[in-house]
Amino acid sequence: MNEQKPGDGILASGLERRKIEALLRDAEPKRMAALSASINLVAAVALVFGGKALLDGRLVQVSIAVVIAMVLWRTCNRLWRSLAIAAIAPAIGQNWGQTGFSSGWGAVPVETRIGDLFSNEGGARFTAWQSQGVYRGISYRLRENTIWYKRRYHQRRTVTHTLQIEISVPQPFSGSIEICPALGFMGKVDDVLRDLMQENKRKIPLDPTFDAVFDTIASAGAPADKLLTPEFRRAMLALAARHPRLHLEGKFEHGWFSLRLPVPHLVFSSASLRKPLPEMVEDADRLWWDLTVPHRLIEGLAGEHDGPLR
Repeated sequence: MNEQKPGDGILASGLERRKIEALLRDAEPKRMAALSASINLVAAVALVFGGKALLDGRLVQVSIAVVIAMVLWRTCNRLWRSLAIAAIAPAIGQNWGQTGFSSGWGAVPVETRIGDLFSNEGGARFTAWQSQGVYRGISYRLRENTIWYKRRYHQRRTVTHTLQIEISVPQPFSGSIEICPALGFMGKVDDVLRDLMQENKRKIPLDPTFDAVFDTIASAGAPADKLLTPEFRRAMLALAARHPRLHLEGKFEHGWFSLRLPVPHLVFSSASLRKPLPEMVEDADRLWWDLTVPHRLIEGLAGEHDGPLR
């Protein structure tokens, strides 16, 4: 039997290209409506600020009006990214237990949004979209965050994009378990420091393949062998392989597993009001992959790795 490869009607995710193309064609009228509304808005603002000045020959005011119109057009394009994702994500997620999706300024409550933008912890944070649902009887939440870290000394300000995943663990457990990138020699130094400070956490070995990529730090009594099943470890290794050289951090605590997954770039980052949605098949494919990250981990927690999301 010949294996189907990406490009032969099958995308990298395993989805059929024709189905994604049909989904994008159905959403294309929304882009046309947004494009028309944006053009009318930009033209109206330009006329208000520069129409009379143009007739009077006041070039400085005309230039200001042009700049305002350009900024407004760029803002409309950035807003369109959120609208485009919101137009596609519900149709993608409905087959995978997604019960809710929100994007843009409505992704989180207003008070949370204000607190994130003016946070004193590291830097400002913006949640572009949020998804939640129930898969295989297990609840999950997923957010895409952009974090602007504060400038330190003379260094440039850094920007990081992350997926923040929270999964309700199906079995009760006590204590906590942290999963972080393997530190090698520095990890041994951390072990010595924990012993000196008499902390109740210890680095524990699981298997050579997993331990080469991740350090596992468990508190006393935490059931690491039951929670970090072979299937779950394989799912974590698959995420690390897809996002090499990025700092994955996970933690089991208080009945939940949370994962901070940095991503090199945002899905639909090339979205533009002038770009037809049917041309964004690869972006829609990557969006499907991001939306189903929690599901891969849930399958691992449930003891399965060879399901439809392998």
